Parts: sequence; structure tokens; C-alpha cells
Amino acid sequence: MKSVKLISFLLFTLFIFSCTEESDIFNPVDDRDAFLGTWNVDETCNRIPYQVTIVKDPTNSSQVIITNFWLIGPDEKAPYAIVAGNSIVIPQQNIYNNEKTIVKGSGILNKNIIEWEYTVNDGADLYTCIATYEKI
Repeated sequence: MKSVKLISFLLFTLFIFSCTEESDIFNPVDDRDAFLGTWNVDETCNRIPYQVTIVKDPTNSSQVIITNFWLIGPDEKAPYAIVAGNSIVIPQQNIYNNEKTIVKGSGILNKNIIEWEYTVNDGADLYTCIATYEKI
């Protein structure tokens, strides 16, 4: 009789634990999700406001691609950025299809706003830009 109670208790315990929510191993959180979408940009280097779109980089699970960055246009080679938590970093890289413009910088996401600092070197001038991205 004691063994039946023990077995019943063990089965009940296994049942309870099997009904708990799945862990992050089965439902991982992707930090990039908070950065995805279309953003209105107010930037010190460009006098007119513009928009960028941030999408997941299909080749790297920690990266995003920022189309129309620095108002380069949607058809130009856009920079990638690395996302970790609420931080986003653009490692030094060439942008534009001619690959002669160098960009690097970083930003912090706070709710629906990214505060940025980055530099852009177009081969003739070095621009230091402060930008605010506000999610649409």
C-alpha cells in the first residue's frame, strides 16, 4: 500500500512539473525584436527628418540591418548593427554601394526611442552625428 501511495505521489509531482511554463530554452527571447520596424529620425547631420527601417539580419542571429541609415537611400548598402539587450552597436564598416563611406557608432533603446551617437567618414569629411530614432 505504501508503494502505491509513493508511486501516486511521484506521478502527481511529475504531472505538476510537466504542466509548468516552458523555460527560455524552448521560447528564447530575441533582443532584436524591440528594434524592428520603421523609425522617424531626427539627426544633427541631416537637416531634414527622415525614416529608417530596421530588420533582422538573416545571416546572423544577433544582428539587424538599418535601411536608409544616414539618409543613404533604400537601395544602397546599409550598415548592420549588433544588438544585446537594449544596446545597439554599429561596428566600423563600409556603407553605400561604392563602399567608400565608413560608419561606426552605438545607441541605447529606451521604450520606443533609440538615442544614437555615430560617425560617418565619406572620404572627404568626418561627421559626428547625434540622432534620435522614434518608433512609428
